[in-house]
Amino acid sequence: MKKSILLAATIVLALSASAQLRPAEMEQAHAEFRRTHQARVPQIKPNAKLAEAPAAHKANTLGSKNGTNEHTASQLPPDRWFPGEWEEVQAIVVTWPYWSVPANWQQLGQQLGYYSCQPQFSGYGDIFLYNNGWQYQGFGPIDQLPLCVEYTINPTDNDFEYTNVFAYLIDGIRQGGAQPWVRVTHLYDTALIQHHMNYLGLDTTGIKWIEGFGDAFWFRDCGPICFYYGDQDSIGMLDFMYYPGRAIDDSLPSLIAAQKGLHNWVTSLEWEGGNCIVDGDGLVISSDHIYAANADRNGQLIWQGPTTSSETYAQKNPLTAQQVRDTLAYLMGPRGVKILPQFQYDGGTGHIDLYADMLDENQFVFSKFPSQYSNWTDYSTAARNIDSMTSWHSTFGHNFKKDYIPFPRKDDGSYFASQNEYNGTTYSNGYTRTYSNHTFVNNVILQPCFSKVVNGNPSAQWDRQYLDSLRAAYPGYTFYPIDVRTFDGYGGAIHCITKQIPAENPIRILHPSITGETYNAYNNSDAVINAIITNRSGIASATLFYRVNGGQWQTAPMHNSSDNNWTATLPTSGMQGDEITVEYYISASSNNGKTITKPFTGANGGAYKFWWSQESVGIADIATEEDFGQFYPNPATDQAHLDINLKNGANYKVTIVDAAGRTLHDTSLQAQGQIVYTINASLLQSGIYTVVFNNGSQQIARRLIVK
Repeated sequence: MKKSILLAATIVLALSASAQLRPAEMEQAHAEFRRTHQARVPQIKPNAKLAEAPAAHKANTLGSKNGTNEHTASQLPPDRWFPGEWEEVQAIVVTWPYWSVPANWQQLGQQLGYYSCQPQFSGYGDIFLYNNGWQYQGFGPIDQLPLCVEYTINPTDNDFEYTNVFAYLIDGIRQGGAQPWVRVTHLYDTALIQHHMNYLGLDTTGIKWIEGFGDAFWFRDCGPICFYYGDQDSIGMLDFMYYPGRAIDDSLPSLIAAQKGLHNWVTSLEWEGGNCIVDGDGLVISSDHIYAANADRNGQLIWQGPTTSSETYAQKNPLTAQQVRDTLAYLMGPRGVKILPQFQYDGGTGHIDLYADMLDENQFVFSKFPSQYSNWTDYSTAARNIDSMTSWHSTFGHNFKKDYIPFPRKDDGSYFASQNEYNGTTYSNGYTRTYSNHTFVNNVILQPCFSKVVNGNPSAQWDRQYLDSLRAAYPGYTFYPIDVRTFDGYGGAIHCITKQIPAENPIRILHPSITGETYNAYNNSDAVINAIITNRSGIASATLFYRVNGGQWQTAPMHNSSDNNWTATLPTSGMQGDEITVEYYISASSNNGKTITKPFTGANGGAYKFWWSQESVGIADIATEEDFGQFYPNPATDQAHLDINLKNGANYKVTIVDAAGRTLHDTSLQAQGQIVYTINASLLQSGIYTVVFNNGSQQIARRLIVK
């Protein structure tokens, strides 16, 4: 213990000495080095050739790394299922950011700040010296020093803000009731890391450490995709090949397997976690980037020492598109594999987590391009992909539902001038911003934002307003916003640098939810609520919670009508009123004492919601017009906002109608392009209102609840 403390103190002194001598332009140079060498997609090394891999590294499509607790993917247990990301988790795997330096860094003294290294293998990498630009010095031994407060010149410099993304990420994971599993190069680094977090006023209890070298921080991509298997719902990991050139991070699942005791099944199919969406019941979605990744012969970078000339790429067999689909179907997709055209704005990754995710097994949530970007290639690609995804059938045979969240802007709130500006990949003009790239941690969402966070909210008005829109799209969740502007141009954000480890002893609930406008489907008949509910110990009881028009919660017992199929009747036929809004959620308890709700945030404001009208206010004739969003926040107490795309312009009569069908207010709306329509909800009594937009030929209605 004394040795660790002394070494940590030595690091602090060396970092402080070098920081005092590093001018501001050196901070910029290090940020640009980091952005180049830790970009989402690594560059193929031109001096490394293809070679037959040594026996320990040989693998076919279902190969193995031959590590502790590891198996070939051909040995996968047959009864496996991959949970959706909205399900309960026990931990999130992240890394702490590091500065890679020559191994003799203690002897470099004041010159240390002019060095940076690109790791290639544990303890070895490419060494660079800054001399009017980064100059390659050769391949050799390296070490890694944690980026902490002692390293920075002042609390506003780039390194500090970049490091704080990870510090707040770890804190947000804890806020979601999960353990942060944090990768560190040396266990003695943890003293510096904890000091940095304490400096920010953040608690460090409950952090678990994983020791080992690292390349970068894209743990979504290199980390395992976890699944449940067996009659005990044991947790396993499926390990895909990561990008060639990231050999250390490619071994992260092996590191987790060895240090956390999880079993790891390995495949040499090249794929990244950011290009994967699963619906929790056997459907896998990806982009066609996976085809290109598996069409070449470059396997992972390997090294047999001791010189750089022995760096080679293991040769692999190219796969056809059909072979890729067949392999994915075997590994993860018994109900189907869906491959979509990739975007251009995704930093070269083809990753769908930059614009889409799932709220549950029934519904997608998409980032929506504003009309100002209608000439972008990705604008039309997005429209086609969204049409495809919502035409597919859920596990219950219904078309997937959809909702939208906004698309971020530039710091000053203006739109990007072009896709070329947005797509920029250099430090000075790169963006690839997205709100979709967030991470579920039980009832918390770790949310990227693009302005300074003050008192738990973004400080820029447009950013804060968009966060309200996200809260409406993900009801009941607590949002933990993190300013990720130092990640501009990297090609990803929070989802890309986190990896879920699912909870032990899961209660699995699959339910065909009833949501939205139901017209006359339930005003004369009862709604039947069905769910498939399972747990390794069996289900002791299940209960339906529901309420009408914001009233008191009522309950109805659910009955196991057949094997694992639970049913309850929601008495909608007896509900009275001109406008009916029903909220409901399911609670299930296992025989071994665990209780879960569906949705996960059901008891915290995230219940499923559906409605219909018994009075004619035009609702039955409403066009499902995607250019009109939904009010946010909803319920509202002060102001309620609605995103509308009026394109070339329109003139609408706007009418606010109460639950009794009475018109309370008439006004007009004449505008064009993307606008935000605002209602002063503080002037309305508590209740349910319908806001009707009518232009003579088209009528749109949106529901608003005022507390």
